[in-house]
Amino acid sequence: MSLGKALRTLGARVVFLTNDDPVVCRYVSAAGFQVEPINLGRPWTSEDVERLLETAARHDSTIAIVDSDEDGADYLGGIRKAGIFTVAIDDVASHPFPCHLVVNGDAHATQLRYESTSGDTVFLLGPRYAILREEFWTLTPPALRAQVQEVLVTVGGADPLGLTPRIISTLDQVPGQFTVSVIVGPFFENEAEIEGSARTSQRRVGLVRSPQSVASRFLRSDLAISAAGQTLYELACAGCPTVALAAASNQVQQLQMLGEAGVVVSLGPAESDDLMSRLSSACAALIEDPAARARMRRAGRGLIDGVGALRVARGILSAAYGGRCDAERTSCVVGAPLMNSEEESR
Repeated sequence: MSLGKALRTLGARVVFLTNDDPVVCRYVSAAGFQVEPINLGRPWTSEDVERLLETAARHDSTIAIVDSDEDGADYLGGIRKAGIFTVAIDDVASHPFPCHLVVNGDAHATQLRYESTSGDTVFLLGPRYAILREEFWTLTPPALRAQVQEVLVTVGGADPLGLTPRIISTLDQVPGQFTVSVIVGPFFENEAEIEGSARTSQRRVGLVRSPQSVASRFLRSDLAISAAGQTLYELACAGCPTVALAAASNQVQQLQMLGEAGVVVSLGPAESDDLMSRLSSACAALIEDPAARARMRRAGRGLIDGVGALRVARGILSAAYGGRCDAERTSCVVGAPLMNSEEESR
């Protein structure tokens, strides 16, 4: 979605081709985009390619952007063979790429083994190309407060490991006079437990359910506790020092890189037995050390400037048209049949 907005900002017309899910279709339509829903038994097939090409022809689209981690070399190759400039948004490098351009804005992207089967693929890799939501494009963090007054807790759109109530309880053990703001995602199944932890907490705990905008909350937070993923880039852009953990195995490498860069304090995998003890110690240390928080803020802002989506959009249009893009005649089809909550932000 964010890349679509960046392309639209540069003058391109964007059409989303996505699964026939009313919630997803309403979400995309509400952002002002045209949506072409499809209902396939299995995505990323030759039938899917045919549908995408039909849609591209109907809208005079010359660029197709595919957002998926599937093993889609044949899928991407089928689009390119039809004469469409083909772009893949990827974060795993699970296969060689036959497309024109590949984007991975993760911190560890340059360490992955990306290969081109065509020999001419352009790779836009690393946090300069992190695709953040529009609200982060022009963000200016406020001055750093010496005293931590608000701590933010966010573990993503779902909480399958039940981390949130445990984090709320653990923060009672951390010294300091601060309130706690907890983002409850749309797919949480433990809200009752979270509400119970909030009620029994010694601190004032506010629950924020599925907010449409998070930038303002990140800006006013002095410290965050977050699962790895796209949110870490947004927190870095907002200048919010963060204690981070990997809630899934595919987050470990990203978390390690950001920890080594001084952007976050990394707690490693969430399944570790002493996670909450180390979380308490990490938060206490940062609360007592404003200089350390200031260093983390500088490191984060130095790595993530917020305009990666616009940078990627310009890169796509420049590569597709050799720097001679007539934006008014440019149309893009964005294929994301398996769009989920994280992909929506991109």
